[in-house]
Amino acid sequence: MRETVRAVLSMYDSYNGTGMQMALFFACLIYLIVQKKEKEKQYLFAGYTLLFFIICFFPVTAKVIMACIGQEVYWRLFWLLPTVIVTAYTAVQVLLQMDGKIKRYLLLFVMLTVVVMTGTIVYNGTVFDRKQNWYKLPQDTVDICDIIERDAAENGILHKKLITTNDLVISIRQYDAQIRMPYGNEVVVGDKAESENAAQIFRIMGSENKNWEALLWYAAMEDCNYFAYPTDEITTDYLISMGLCKVGSNETYSVFRTEQEKSAYDGKWLLTQYGGKDGNQLMFYTLQDSKGHLIVIDGGWVTDADYVKRVIKLLGNRVDAWVITHPHSDHAGAFTEIYKNPGKIKIKKVYAVDMAPPELCLANASWDETTVYEEWLKLTIPQLQYVHAGDTFEIEGLAFEVFNAYDNYVDELSDDLLNDGSMMFKVTAKKESMLFCADVGTHMSDYLLETYGDALKADYIQMGHHGNGGLKKDFYKSIGAKAAFFDAPDWLMQDRSGRFTTMKNTYLMAEEGAAVYSFSTTPNQIILK
Repeated sequence: MRETVRAVLSMYDSYNGTGMQMALFFACLIYLIVQKKEKEKQYLFAGYTLLFFIICFFPVTAKVIMACIGQEVYWRLFWLLPTVIVTAYTAVQVLLQMDGKIKRYLLLFVMLTVVVMTGTIVYNGTVFDRKQNWYKLPQDTVDICDIIERDAAENGILHKKLITTNDLVISIRQYDAQIRMPYGNEVVVGDKAESENAAQIFRIMGSENKNWEALLWYAAMEDCNYFAYPTDEITTDYLISMGLCKVGSNETYSVFRTEQEKSAYDGKWLLTQYGGKDGNQLMFYTLQDSKGHLIVIDGGWVTDADYVKRVIKLLGNRVDAWVITHPHSDHAGAFTEIYKNPGKIKIKKVYAVDMAPPELCLANASWDETTVYEEWLKLTIPQLQYVHAGDTFEIEGLAFEVFNAYDNYVDELSDDLLNDGSMMFKVTAKKESMLFCADVGTHMSDYLLETYGDALKADYIQMGHHGNGGLKKDFYKSIGAKAAFFDAPDWLMQDRSGRFTTMKNTYLMAEEGAAVYSFSTTPNQIILK
């Protein structure tokens, strides 16, 4: 109830503005109440206002109304206050009681001055703009639509679906209803998009550093074939190199057409790295293809379960494969929690490591923890398949090659069995690959490099143990990755105490020419081609 009251008070405060107009309104009400004439109007105005404030501010009625119309628009109830009527009626009553025209005109002038001085001019720059054309719409809107219609007519294109800056979404719909868009005003004002692809397009378009590759992926999934963006904020040659064709421009915007259909992404996978909440480190990735297949890798802590559920729901509620690299809390916690009560989530296959028993793990590393591991062992997972070093398998055309998983050789090389026994594997699409190192550390580095050599090379790499500790320098250098994913929050990425090696590994990968991704910019996305 307190939250409801606070919300109503906040809305009233916004409606009240400087407070002068409401002060004038209440002053007029008091005047009408104390005067002896026209009692019925006194009861009408004063009674109505009192009833309004009781209904509007009483927590129970306010909560019921919010449940019916939504909290976002509750502030519009204040439009029902008869502020203008009461003020105007009182002003007329006062003027009629004055003797002589000069006194009335003088008083009228004073009243108008009070209204002007206490109010705000409605035609201010934040609300109104000078009209640029007869349509009274932004000229950029008219130009963009005209360019698209001309290009579509010249090329026989009937389907026109546009992605552009969010400030033009509404006006484009007003000017040309034949040009569709992935979302409309419902997203701009904060409501949900019709699809996850549309929601992702909105997110990218609103971000400062845009992932153009991911944007084009979502554009293809939503059948968007036109793109308009401010010319001074893009590199035209770069967009052309990505398959876009420039079809026109005005002084502000460039308009492009893409002929890449959804089928152009067959065999390619969109990989997404998700960050942790509350500054926690964790590991959570998804891989999705153009046909709706979904692969989940780890998922994070038990407390991340609801978030992971939401992500999976948005991506279709069907997981073709869930890979659990090892049963540490920041990797397998969310899975163990979700699997107990999956709801509508359907999991086709689970891949994991046949880890050493918890007792042996703790006997080797007394500082370790096995809480989630013990919960994992209680689960009955019929679709579970344990993997071992050297195994290969395929999921919807995506090839998996396992380089490390707990076995006797791990016990011989390390005491840190849960980390060093975790699953290191490489996923390979048609041309590109990514190496997932999970939490494998330095004890395994030389062995893995000597055993597999060039087979470990990949276009992308997920850094071992969140980039802290992890594998040795020569291991990382041998991979030849063009991007490195650190599953780490800012405090770990930027630590200068010397306790963690994350910053050192960041410099290492940057020196090797690799782009560095961490939780500071999640969701981080690449397309495995």
